[in-house]
This record gives sequence, structure tokens and C-alpha cells, in this order.
Amino acid sequence: NKRIFEKFKFITMNKIIITGSDGLIGKKVSNFFLKKKGFKIVKLDKKLGHNLTSETEVEEIFKKNKDANYLINLHGFNDHVKKNKSKPKNYKDDFLNYHLNNVFSVYLTNLKFIKNCKLAKGIINFASLYAIMSPKHYLYKEPKNIFYITSKSSVIGLTKYFASKYGKKINVNCIINGGIESDQPKKFKKSLTFHIPKKRMMKIEDLYGMLELLTSKRSEYINGSSIVMDGGYSVW
Repeated sequence: NKRIFEKFKFITMNKIIITGSDGLIGKKVSNFFLKKKGFKIVKLDKKLGHNLTSETEVEEIFKKNKDANYLINLHGFNDHVKKNKSKPKNYKDDFLNYHLNNVFSVYLTNLKFIKNCKLAKGIINFASLYAIMSPKHYLYKEPKNIFYITSKSSVIGLTKYFASKYGKKINVNCIINGGIESDQPKKFKKSLTFHIPKKRMMKIEDLYGMLELLTSKRSEYINGSSIVMDGGYSVW
């Protein structure tokens, strides 16, 4: 009857915490899951006042959401996205900024999610194509920051560590995505897509299928994987 159906529907509801929920990718990913039946979304973003580099705050966030099933980490610091491109005081400050926001914060969210969320099923971290290969420097007016590269490489290491330590309980995987098409100059898009067999940059919608898989029972044996989604850019 209807009452039993509603009870079953409640039991099978999956709660997803999405960090970077107000970012370029995060907004569309959040909306994708909000429109799908069986999902409840918790949005975390700097724009919403969340500080994911604070251990105390991250601990409290996950304590309040102890019934969460999945964590999708989309937050991060990117030198070609930020509006304020003022140069740091020194290279050490630059290193600390990238690794605090792109590595330590990912470490905290992974750790506190696993610790506090007893119904946890999976974590999906996001790295970058430049976590596994060097940028083609000539494509950019200014070279990608080296500490962006090292910080994103570290996300893969964190993913493998947590996957090996907690894999019996929870799947921890990493998506390595290519460049997302947005408002880049036409010349840049043309130069970049020359190196992509698919002959186009990535659309955020291209991620939906993989995210849907990794937040379902169909991915129960996928753990510790670095999943490359780049249209073939890295094959040559």
C-alpha cells in the first residue's frame, strides 16, 4: 500500500554532501541530483560561508550530517578561475595557499566523512588532468601554477590512501577531468581541442553518467580508482 511504499522510498533515499556546490561544476552537479528521485543534497561552499580548511568546522558539518551516504568533493583553488590574480608575497605563501585549499581541505572532508557518517557508501574526489600529466604551457598566456599541479596530484594520493585503509566499508575514488568549457577565448578553445580526439572541451553534463554510477550499487567494486575523463587528451 501507499504507506509501505513511502516508508521504502524514505529508506532508499541517498544523501549526498557536495563541496564547491556554488562553483562552475558544483552548481550543475547539485541541480542534477536535486532533480533525480531518491537523492537529498547538502551544499557546502565558501560562498555559503563554509570554511573547509577548519578542522573544527568540518567536524561539526559532518556530525550534523551523520546520515550522509556520499561525499562529492568539487571545491578547490584554480589559478585560471580565480578573479583575483594578485601575486603572492613569496613562493612559500603560494605553495601553502594551494595545498591548504586543494589538499588539506580534501583530507579533512574525507576523514571527517568516514569518521562521522555511519551510513557512508562512497567518496568521489576531483583532481585534474594535470594531476597525471604536465600542462602544455604554450596553450596558456601565463603558465599554470606549479603548485596547482602538485596539489591536484596529491588528491590522487589521498584517494588511494583512504581507499586502501577504509575500502572494506566505503569506496573512495577520484575523477580526473579534462578542461571544462565555459567562457574561455575562442583561440584557446581551438588550440586545446586540436589535442583532444573528441574535438571538443568537456561539458559538465559529461560527468553525470559517471557520478550516477559512483553513487549507485552498480559501483560496489570500484574502489581506489583514478577515472580519467578527458575526451582522449591524455592518450598522446
